[in-house]
Amino acid sequence: MSARGLFISDLHLLSRRSVGQRHWDLLRRDLHAYDVLLLGGDIFDFRWSLHGPLDSSVTVARDWLLQAVDENPSLRLIYLLGNHDCLTLWQSMLQTVAIECPRFCWSEHPLAIGHNVFLHGDILDAGTSHFHLDRYRSQFSEDHRERSDLAHRIYDAVVAFRMHQLPGHMLHYPRRVTRRLGAYLRSLNLAAEQGIHEVYFGHTHRPLSGVPFQGQLYFNSGSGVRHLPFRPCRFQCDVELDEVVEKLTMSPKSLLRAP
Repeated sequence: MSARGLFISDLHLLSRRSVGQRHWDLLRRDLHAYDVLLLGGDIFDFRWSLHGPLDSSVTVARDWLLQAVDENPSLRLIYLLGNHDCLTLWQSMLQTVAIECPRFCWSEHPLAIGHNVFLHGDILDAGTSHFHLDRYRSQFSEDHRERSDLAHRIYDAVVAFRMHQLPGHMLHYPRRVTRRLGAYLRSLNLAAEQGIHEVYFGHTHRPLSGVPFQGQLYFNSGSGVRHLPFRPCRFQCDVELDEVVEKLTMSPKSLLRAP
């Protein structure tokens, strides 16, 4: 039986520039129609959190996640790390939740399920390999300081004047994104020749709806940051989801491909 899935990313919850909770509240009433929810990274923005010390932010994020699990008793939730939520403390919390909740798991790396592959997409700004990605994410995972009110106000102004849209248009246009992600996936043996035909990713904050490149279709769900479009992506897969959750719970740092 084909499983019905939904992919979302980049809600940037915890940040005051986020309207991701509004999007989430609209989605919640329809989640019963799906078998699996892929949370594609940067669901929480610990770097710009309004909740004070890191411990407090992690607690708020954990409670949000547990509520999502509890409200959807027939839904599997899979959480992929992004650059804003790759902190070591958060990874430990994710593993704790995975052990306690049999329908939840998480992954540090791209996840291939059937003919689909899911990843955050920050490799686009990191380089071409896992080494580059680890180095890029370390800039975020090791930067835990609380931002000043002045820093928040400057960022607020950037968003208010829509200047945060510029990087996506200048650096993350579809041709460049598909070419770079395609090369990265090929290096992982996750190209069309290996049976991967649909690619779901986040990070760029620019929605894509099936852009073709070298036998693969590329999808992006946009962002929950204010003044940016948000378009959840639906997918289907023919795999045993409970086995995927079990394997990732045991080894969340492994690159998993579920046939």
